[in-house]
Amino acid sequence: MIEKVWKEGLARRFGAAAQSYERQSEVQQKTAIALSGLIKKGLGNRTPLRILEIGCGTGYLTRALYDLYPDAQWFVTDISLDMIKQCQSSFIEGDADQSHDKGNLTFSVMDGENPDLEGPFDLICSNMAFQWFRDLEGSLHNLTGLLSLDGVLAFTSLASDTFELWHRCQQELSIERLAPEFPSTNFYEDSFSSVVVEIEKQLFVQCHKSGLEFLQNLKDIGAHSSGLGRKPLGTGQLRRLLKKYESYFTDGPIEADYDVIFVLCSNR
Repeated sequence: MIEKVWKEGLARRFGAAAQSYERQSEVQQKTAIALSGLIKKGLGNRTPLRILEIGCGTGYLTRALYDLYPDAQWFVTDISLDMIKQCQSSFIEGDADQSHDKGNLTFSVMDGENPDLEGPFDLICSNMAFQWFRDLEGSLHNLTGLLSLDGVLAFTSLASDTFELWHRCQQELSIERLAPEFPSTNFYEDSFSSVVVEIEKQLFVQCHKSGLEFLQNLKDIGAHSSGLGRKPLGTGQLRRLLKKYESYFTDGPIEADYDVIFVLCSNR
């Protein structure tokens, strides 16, 4: 029951951020572009016929990959209906190429941890969504089971060193960490036993004028969810935490580090 309420809250927060997301999600746009390049390289000469995207958001990855595979049958999903609508509208508003009518795109609300679509899929992809899964290992097993014989599962996700300084400040001030703990590279290496896995890591830095702007940015992209069962910080705790965090950046902008893992796995 608690998990269901947490997921419903997650969907609401991302839904509330649908309009502001693309103004604030600098890192997510960069990871989508990088992931699309890795997918193109990983698939080589193969052209996927059925593609499932999980956590489409406003459509960064959808648009990048659609340019590469416009003839595939697409199943584009997100846990938030508002994000789905925003992704759909991005295709209509930005459709300078009229050579495809986009009728091969099916949009639907779906919890990526509990897919209700039948495989097989030649490509299952996701950009910066898997870090919100409660049972990531089980979900990865289920998703690889939906791949075709030559299918590829490709995704980005936040890794363990994301916001490392922010969390270190919390620890030094004896303030409980609120954000979920993100997996390390070893987790992914250990999670795939029957498939071929390629793993890369990249560090992305987003700069802000203040610590408060950093937190507002997370809210504007819907990524301010606390871990399951954790309560928000009190006002006094937040002031102390912001002051300590900002003390590390006296000569420049406030930096937020995104430790991003890129994973491609296939049956061959």
